[in-house]
Amino acid sequence: MGPESLISVENPIFFGLFLMAVMIMVILVYNRFIIIPLKKKHLAEEENLKLQQAELMALFASLSPDPIFRFDETGKIILANNSAHKIFPHEILLGEQVQTILPFTENYNLQEVIDSAKTLMNTITFEKNHYQFLIVGSPKFKMCQVYGRDITELKLTEQDLKEALLKAEESKKVKEFFLAQISHEIRSPLNVIVGYSDLVSDELKDTDRADLINILKSVKNNSKRLYRTFDLLLNMSQLQAGRYDARIERVNLFALLNTIYAEYASFAEEKGLKIFLTNKAEENLIINCDYYSITQVFVNLIDNAIKYTKQGSVEIKIYRETENINVDIIDTGKGMSQEYMEKLFVPFTQEEMGYTRRFDGTGLGLAIANSFIKINNAKIRLTSEQDKGTTFTVILNGDKLWGNYPKKNQNF
Repeated sequence: MGPESLISVENPIFFGLFLMAVMIMVILVYNRFIIIPLKKKHLAEEENLKLQQAELMALFASLSPDPIFRFDETGKIILANNSAHKIFPHEILLGEQVQTILPFTENYNLQEVIDSAKTLMNTITFEKNHYQFLIVGSPKFKMCQVYGRDITELKLTEQDLKEALLKAEESKKVKEFFLAQISHEIRSPLNVIVGYSDLVSDELKDTDRADLINILKSVKNNSKRLYRTFDLLLNMSQLQAGRYDARIERVNLFALLNTIYAEYASFAEEKGLKIFLTNKAEENLIINCDYYSITQVFVNLIDNAIKYTKQGSVEIKIYRETENINVDIIDTGKGMSQEYMEKLFVPFTQEEMGYTRRFDGTGLGLAIANSFIKINNAKIRLTSEQDKGTTFTVILNGDKLWGNYPKKNQNF
């Protein structure tokens, strides 16, 4: 093969080297005139975007009504907005150590705060104003950003709330003291009135002065009602203050209800009502409960049953329902509407309100009964129909599972 044949296009080696040289030239030209300019343009745009973001952040910081500044790993302040300078007018912030401006930062390792991106928060008082500062570490930029806000109004509001709370507590104590005192002052003469009424009634028992006996019975019953009104007020005061201490003990349920039945028999008789106590369970029926509060539950329910029944009867019925012990308070009174049943246990409410209402009372009885029901881990069930009567069912052994009651019943 001659020398002229080595550089001939027919020589595959020469042709391959030629093509390779052409491709390298094309790549170099493409890289020089297209790739490199595009990279430079992209970097320029990226740098421009960073500058714009920095300008926006600087603008935001300068216009912010709250103090914003930042410091580096050594604690030196490297940026501060106008609001920060206004708060510390006697300090040259730029170049100052943050520990001088915010003394609480001396308790922290600032390098660690930055490296671990921690967030610190503290409040300082400066010239009678209160400021809350949030310090956020940024490991990427090796600095901390500080955000502050004036919480003086918030502090003043907080102080006002504390003072209001103290006044409310004092007012509550005064109210409790007043109720206790007035209750004592009224109960004492009422006890005398009831005692003398009983004494005079016994003296007139064998005479034909039935009119006087009825008058004395009315005096006695109304004295008891007034006595009970103060009991309701004291109970509500204790419950609202959270000062009622339950004492769980074993109680004979039938004996408890029999005592209440005997007490309210004269009230029912005075209104011309029949009252029954029916026990369909064993007579020696022992339950675990708080004696006083469970008694008040039944007293309130029976008192209401007699109050809202013009004619007919009131029945107290004890029976077992699966594993529960139930007590029904059944009356043939006015019943209640569905709308009122939904707010039945709200204190100081009655279905008929105002001076023209037909029934007296404070509207506390059922609210207190509901609270005492919860204290005894019991439940209460209500069935009522207007002009036909009402049945309240107290379900004891409240830790058991409850059955499915009819839809007409209202469970609480």
